[in-house]
Amino acid sequence: MKKNNLIRLVKTLSGSEKRYFKLYCKKQSGSKEYLDLFGIICKQKSTDDPKLIQTEFNRKHPGKSYENTAQYLLKVIADALVHIGIANNKWFQQHHSLMRSKVFFERSLPKEGYNEIKKAQQLAHELQDNLVQFQSYRLSINYLSDSGFVRMEEKDLVELQMRAKNHLRQLHLLQEHSSLYELLRFRLIRSGRSLSKEDTDKLNDLLISELSLITRGNQTNFESQKMHLLFQSFFLTHTGQYKSSLKSFRELNRLFEEHQSLWSFPPYDYLSTLEGILDNLRTIGYFGEMEFYMQKIENLLEHRYPDYFRTIASQTIYIYRLHLLLNTSGHTQARQLSKSIPTVLLNNGTLLNYEKRTELIFYIGLTYFFNGDLQNANKQMSKITALSKIKGSSSIFKAAWLTHMLIHYELDNLNFLEYEIRSYKRAFLKSGKPLKIEGLLFKLIRYDPKRKNKISKQRFYNTLSPVLDEIDQNNFEKQILKYFDFKCWIRNKLT
Repeated sequence: MKKNNLIRLVKTLSGSEKRYFKLYCKKQSGSKEYLDLFGIICKQKSTDDPKLIQTEFNRKHPGKSYENTAQYLLKVIADALVHIGIANNKWFQQHHSLMRSKVFFERSLPKEGYNEIKKAQQLAHELQDNLVQFQSYRLSINYLSDSGFVRMEEKDLVELQMRAKNHLRQLHLLQEHSSLYELLRFRLIRSGRSLSKEDTDKLNDLLISELSLITRGNQTNFESQKMHLLFQSFFLTHTGQYKSSLKSFRELNRLFEEHQSLWSFPPYDYLSTLEGILDNLRTIGYFGEMEFYMQKIENLLEHRYPDYFRTIASQTIYIYRLHLLLNTSGHTQARQLSKSIPTVLLNNGTLLNYEKRTELIFYIGLTYFFNGDLQNANKQMSKITALSKIKGSSSIFKAAWLTHMLIHYELDNLNFLEYEIRSYKRAFLKSGKPLKIEGLLFKLIRYDPKRKNKISKQRFYNTLSPVLDEIDQNNFEKQILKYFDFKCWIRNKLT
């Protein structure tokens, strides 16, 4: 496991981080077999067997322990990245100041230690980091106490104590808010998205608790506002209230853009917000606004963020651009775009979010499907249905499996389809009540409209039409329909 973690860490390093690491290592004394190991990992292709790294290292350094060298390299890279963080990131700088203050106090240099505390306090104030602000106030009070409260009035001491207490109270509220958000995500990950009003009602206890909490919190605090809007946005999305969710995500986007100095590095929360907006626009079909938010993600790529963050951002752009083209009759442009996607976004498993990789492969397959290339469409969807890392509750996994069945139907693999339908039902039997669009697709495939005359198809369509109208009005069905309009495919086969 440590070897895999080392490879993953090295592959996430940017070019500037690799250069700094090599300069950092020049300051180290002694033999440097770990630098050779670093070079071997950097040269390895994503498709290579990881065992080749150990083989190459043992060839260059017979008698040296590969395990010990890998463990030491992991430590040195982590130390180098911490140094980079201290130079460029205020979050690292505030903690560094606290550590320096402790060193100065231990060496009987109290004034220098107090100055470091004040630096940490100022940085924590800029970052609205309540934890470090509380720590810095406590350390300040300890210093003043040890110095005998020289030239200090009681009211000044009480004011410092109240400030420390206020930051502690804010921390408590933030912890409660974070806990509710984490419980929401836990339930949604374990049980999947809500498929009915009954599923939504099971989340009401969290919603009531969150609303109660927000009335007690500090609405001027960035973290409190962020957690509230994150909770509301994801709750509304997963319960099918897409327009309301879009409104919350837009408020969250505005909050982030007004507080760019408080973004984490890299800004995953901001990227998640932009993706939430795009997902809601996709779901409700507001295609005209998607380009504006895709451009915001492209703007993030202009910054020197780590490669693993850039990979996720790039995947997101390709996913929504393909979706936009396929739903605005840009099928030819979508095919050209899919051919230009870098292979690293599809093959390098050490850097990828598997669900996002699945979504990207799905849209590439869908592009082939829309352009009539069924063989390549089948090839792409097969990659997804064979992917064991995706959980059964994943909406994109469901959509891909259903689309794969449509491709098999168009290829006349009818015997295989009967087996696939049974497998699909077994896989999602524990997920609760199935969506109506799933049952309708299975019903249509078994009806086999390609081998029926016009009168028979019209009669069959008349029986399905009321159900299709119900699906149109049901927001819970959109969690799969947002990826591909299965209703349209059904109508095209019957009319």
